[in-house]
Amino acid sequence: MKVNHPAPGDVVRDPAHVAGYGTAFEGTISLRVRDDDGTVIAEGFAQGGSNEVIGEFKADLKFDRRPNQRLGVVEAFEESASGSGEDRHLFRVPVVFA
Repeated sequence: MKVNHPAPGDVVRDPAHVAGYGTAFEGTISLRVRDDDGTVIAEGFAQGGSNEVIGEFKADLKFDRRPNQRLGVVEAFEESASGSGEDRHLFRVPVVFA
């Protein structure tokens, strides 16, 4: 899993454009934006690759709330198919909110 956009330190606005590449169960790449205290600001998903085949993904994530902090992270991951709640192959990008 890799996020190409935003890059580390980029300024992120609502909606947050997220793009990258990866593979996940049934091609579903889960995406999340958190502020620095861990509050989820936006979440969604995109279609990437599956069955170990890498594919590109992109999505625009609408903020559900305003960030509590100026700094945050964009996360891309695969949700565990077992339903354990584990974030597999988690990739995090530090960002700054506008």
